[in-house]
Amino acid sequence: MSPLTQRIAAIRRTILDNANAHGWTVDPAQLDDRHVIRRMVLKRCIYGVDKNPMAVELAKVSLWLHTFTVGAPLSFLDHHLRCGDSLFGCWARDGIERTSAQGHGLFIHEPVNKAADAAGAMQTIERLTDAEIAEAHRSAQTFAEVEALTAPLDAFLSLLHAFDWLDAKTREDKAALHVFFEGRLGDPIAIAQGTAAVSADTPDGARFAELLARARDLIADERFLNWQAAFPGVWTDLKSPAPAGGFDAVIGNPPWDRIKLQQVEWFAARRRNIAMTQRAADRKRLIAALEKAADPLAADFHRANARAAATARMARSCGDYPLLSRGDVNLYALFVERAMSLVKPDGVIGLLVPSGIASDKTAAPFFQSVATEGRLRALYDFENKKVFFLDVHASFKFCIFVAGRQAQSEPAQCAFYVHDLSELEERDRRFPLAAHDFARVNPNTGTAPIFRTRRDAELTTAIYARLPVLVDHSSGEEVKAWPVRYATMFHMANDSNLFRTREELENREGAWAAGGNRFDSPKGTWVPLYEGKMVQAFDHRAADVAINEDNLFRPGQQEAVEAAEKGNPGRLPRSRYYVKDDPERWRWGDDWIIAFKDITAATNMRTMIAAIIPRAGAGHTLPVLPIDDDVADRGRLACRIVANLNAAAFDFVARQKVPTTHFAWYVLEQLPVVPPDRFEAVRFGAKPAADLVREAVLELTHTAHDVAPFARDLGHVDAAGTVRPPFAWDEDRRLHLRAKLDAVFFHLYGVTDRADVRYVYSTFPIVGRQETAAYGRYRSRDLCLAWLNALAAGRPDASVEG
Repeated sequence: MSPLTQRIAAIRRTILDNANAHGWTVDPAQLDDRHVIRRMVLKRCIYGVDKNPMAVELAKVSLWLHTFTVGAPLSFLDHHLRCGDSLFGCWARDGIERTSAQGHGLFIHEPVNKAADAAGAMQTIERLTDAEIAEAHRSAQTFAEVEALTAPLDAFLSLLHAFDWLDAKTREDKAALHVFFEGRLGDPIAIAQGTAAVSADTPDGARFAELLARARDLIADERFLNWQAAFPGVWTDLKSPAPAGGFDAVIGNPPWDRIKLQQVEWFAARRRNIAMTQRAADRKRLIAALEKAADPLAADFHRANARAAATARMARSCGDYPLLSRGDVNLYALFVERAMSLVKPDGVIGLLVPSGIASDKTAAPFFQSVATEGRLRALYDFENKKVFFLDVHASFKFCIFVAGRQAQSEPAQCAFYVHDLSELEERDRRFPLAAHDFARVNPNTGTAPIFRTRRDAELTTAIYARLPVLVDHSSGEEVKAWPVRYATMFHMANDSNLFRTREELENREGAWAAGGNRFDSPKGTWVPLYEGKMVQAFDHRAADVAINEDNLFRPGQQEAVEAAEKGNPGRLPRSRYYVKDDPERWRWGDDWIIAFKDITAATNMRTMIAAIIPRAGAGHTLPVLPIDDDVADRGRLACRIVANLNAAAFDFVARQKVPTTHFAWYVLEQLPVVPPDRFEAVRFGAKPAADLVREAVLELTHTAHDVAPFARDLGHVDAAGTVRPPFAWDEDRRLHLRAKLDAVFFHLYGVTDRADVRYVYSTFPIVGRQETAAYGRYRSRDLCLAWLNALAAGRPDASVEG
């Protein structure tokens, strides 16, 4: 009989004897090996931390119910379930380093040694089975001894961390802390524990007493958790620079909240009129009015804002989150990096987190190190669809992220856009990705592609083998396939003080309509501010912006410009705001520019949407791609770029890479594009691809008077040099032109197998459904397949019906 079997049998006998002594009837089925082992695992193996005391108590109740056995008392759990902020606290090494730097570090060693000694007592608790009430009482008594041993170190480390939160960096603060660490104000450990008063009869002492009071309030509010003091025995050498030991596994579902205070959400629950304000500048004025009126809400807001700012600052400065504390910090990201630091070298973490951990730019340094070093075990990406979390947006994506600290030879198991757990059993939906696969398709960041199927992976990697990415940084130098750069003109919140409505232009600026969607005023010319919602592919006047005051988060709503209206080349889009025509904002020479929609999703009708817009303003949701100044024929290059961006082949790959609702520049940089010179090299009969692209883009774009400068730069002028009239808006003609362009780019991308082309079109299901409803078939797909054959036959000007 093995030692484990003997142990199980002994526990079973103890429980039965206890039940018989009390006259209780015990169902033998409740004392099989499974039930007994469950109690052993609970006492020895399960650890947990939560900042909310009620959550800790509820966890105990849940575990007790799960392991309840008639005839045995409830297991003692306080030694492994602790209340505290698992993200913030100190390690023993922090106390040693900080006090040694002051030159008075000897006093920290005794508390560290006591905490190390507590490991033996913790092992005693874990060996006790709690099969009878006496053992449960002994567990509690022994844990009291553990807390007495760890309390000095715990209190001192919490105080150190609180001083950092207070950002005590003035000369007076530094002097006060210095004399505290020297011990001139009393025993530092006793003061930290609150068992000794502070000698406050000197300026330094008085200053320190003030800092100490604030620090204690902060500790009570934040409940810093010092892991080595909370769980002695899990780490084996408290004095080592790198914590030795750790947990075998860390699992959890951390909060998915941004640390930065979100003004709209905060005020929506407290003062709705402030939340409803459209412009950030106006909201700032209303908050200032609260302060002026001494409204208590102003103090609450500034307190919450300050606490959020301090949390973000600590996340960036404490040293525990070197890879995931960048940008607009999200709590889940900190939990991921914390989990990785808590496991043993051969341990593993498994967390349920937003899919941004594998695809966001701010997470890229972390994920690249995990994925390209072979430390990723599994990445299962889910689209919510209101199936998993009813209160979370349907399109929100989250993932099961499993990784370790050591590399493994086996590739990671991956699946993306999962809507049901059963899909993980499908061979085509779950597939392996090796470390080199992540490096190949995302050379700059090493982030995860979003392959829905094996076929997606095969088609995409084949395209990457044939074409360069837009901007390659993998060598350490920037290598551009296109001579463009990324820019935004106006931030919709930060620059809102520069925006004017039409009413404000007329009443405040004394402006008057000057034609062409422009206003003149004594201060200069005002032009429309384009937003992403106003633009569609090859169409800069797809929608007007109308105001819906009842929509808290998106008051500016798009209203489509009907095809009949677009037949009038003078019908220009109506913007929500106007901005001054400022040369500092329009830093390029042309009177037009390439723009693309930032707000998007891989499940939208199309993911990349680009167009030529006239000289105007553009919000940050409509980034622009200025062409480098030294490029000669900028109009023809722009044709190739905007056509490439709107091509189905390009969009197919983009849909494997866009992780959230934003088409970020770091994503665009890593997409495969056709180099400019290839448009001249690839010919279809007598015509190079460049000519076909120019003809189609010109006709698709030049449908209104305000883009005449673009037509002029393409040479679309008469003998006198006057720009020819815009092309008539014809929906049927535009469908044919876009299908022809798609066929051109399938050839340029090397995707010429008709089955592959059909498959690519199938990944745009919304387009397929709409066209089938309108025409009885997937018309753009069928037209593209026809053009694919015509181009292969060298007939670029063939007549293609359908």
